[in-house]
Amino acid sequence: MFVFRTILSFLRDKEYRELLVTTFFVILIGSTVYRYLENWSWVDAIYFSVVTLTTVGFGDFAPKTDGGKIFTSSTSS
Repeated sequence: MFVFRTILSFLRDKEYRELLVTTFFVILIGSTVYRYLENWSWVDAIYFSVVTLTTVGFGDFAPKTDGGKIFTSSTSS
């Protein structure tokens, strides 16, 4: 319940709302690109996008195509 109340309070604040929307779109675009460039499942593409965006970098997934590598290196900068 705490998580939902926190998210709702963020949505009421204009600056946090913009941050959440931007984060959502970055994950959506990244996941879509990885889904089609790397031919990953949606779950794997979303997982990789979140791990990359949060700079955790577990290393269990890595782009194998040239397009995926270029996309990752250009968006990570």
